[in-house]
Amino acid sequence: MTFLAYLYDSLDLQILAICMPVIIAALGLSLTDAGLLASATMIGTALGGVIFGWVAENWGRKNAAVICLIEFGIFTAAVYWVTSWEQLMVLRFLQGIGMGGLWGPIVALIADHWAPRYRARAAGFMLSTFALGGILASLMGRYLLADLGWRMLFVITGTAAIVGILFWLIVPADPPRPAKTKQKRIGFGGLFTPDIRMLTIGATIAAACQMGGFWGVSSWIPTYLVQVRGLDVAYMSLFSVVIFSGAFVGYFVFAWIADHIGRRNALMLAFLADTIIVPLYVIVPDAELLFWLGPLMGLSFGGVFGLFGAYFAELFPQEIRAMGSGFAFNIGRGIGAVVTPVTVGAMAKTQGLAFGIGACSIVFFIGAITVWMMPETLKREAEAGVPKSA
Repeated sequence: MTFLAYLYDSLDLQILAICMPVIIAALGLSLTDAGLLASATMIGTALGGVIFGWVAENWGRKNAAVICLIEFGIFTAAVYWVTSWEQLMVLRFLQGIGMGGLWGPIVALIADHWAPRYRARAAGFMLSTFALGGILASLMGRYLLADLGWRMLFVITGTAAIVGILFWLIVPADPPRPAKTKQKRIGFGGLFTPDIRMLTIGATIAAACQMGGFWGVSSWIPTYLVQVRGLDVAYMSLFSVVIFSGAFVGYFVFAWIADHIGRRNALMLAFLADTIIVPLYVIVPDAELLFWLGPLMGLSFGGVFGLFGAYFAELFPQEIRAMGSGFAFNIGRGIGAVVTPVTVGAMAKTQGLAFGIGACSIVFFIGAITVWMMPETLKREAEAGVPKSA
C-alpha cells in the first residue's frame, strides 16, 4: 500500500510538466505564471511535510497517510473545473500539502514494521515508485493527453483519494508507542533539542542537495538534449525514459548495498556517483554513449532517493521519526526544487546550459560531505531491536 501511495508523488509532478504547454495555451498563461504553478506545489509540499509529520506523531501515522491521500486526491481532481490561473494556483498549493505530508508517515510505517536488515530494501521498494510515476506520466501524456485532454489527466491522478480509502482498510494500525511518550504530546521543538537539532539540520541539507541537484539536472536535460545536442523531441523522450528506468533499478541496488555496508556509506557512494556522472553526461561527445550514460545517472539518482527513506527514519528517535523524516525531506525538497533550477537557468545565460547542468555536481558533492559528517544508523537499529510486528 505504501508502494501504491507514493506512486502519486512523481506521477503528479510529471503530469503537470507534461500538460504545461497545453495549460499555458488553454488559460493564456505567461511562462512566469506557469513556473509559479510548480513553485506553489513545492511550497505546499514543504508545509505538508511539517504539518502531517506533527499529525502522524500525535494522531497516528496510518491516519496521517490516509488524510494526505484523500486530501491530495480531492484537490487534484478538482483541477478539472478550474477556469483561471488563480484557481489552479490555489489547488496546486493545497494538493501539494497532501503530497508533501505523505512521505514522513509512510517511511515511518516502513521503519516501524520492518526489521533493520531488510528495512532499506523495503523502503527502496516503496520509494521506487517515484521512477515508475515518471514513466507512467510519460505514457499518459503520449497516449491519453490528445484524446482525453489535460483536465482528465488530473482527474485520473486524483484517484489517490481511492487509494487513501484502501489504505485505511488494509494497512495495520501503528505499532504501540514507547510508554514514555504514550501520553505525551509531540511538538516541533523535539526536532531542535540539543541532541537532535544537528540531525535535523544535516538531514535537511542532504535532502536539499539531492533534490536541488536532481531538479537542476532533470528540469534542463530535455532542453539541453534538444537545443544543444540537436535531438528531436521523440528521441529526447526516449532518453528521459531510460534515465527513469535506471533510477528504478537504483532504488533496489543501493538499498541492497545499504543493508550490507550501512546507510551512510551507501548514501555517500550514491552522492559521489552523482558528482562524477553528471558532468560526464554533458561533456560526452557521442550521442550513443550519452544514451547509455542515462541509466547510470538515473541509477545513482534513485540510490539516494531510496536510501533517504530508511536512513531518515532510523536517524530520528522512534517517537518523532515521521515528523523528523517529513520535515527534513520536504523542507529540503522545497529549497532544492525552487533554487537550483533557477540558478542553472541563470548560469546558462552566460556560461551555457552544459556548464549550468554540470555545476550541479558541486551540489551533489556537498551532499556527500554532509552525509559523511552524520552518524551511521544500521548497527544502532539492529542492536536496539524492533517491534514484535516486524
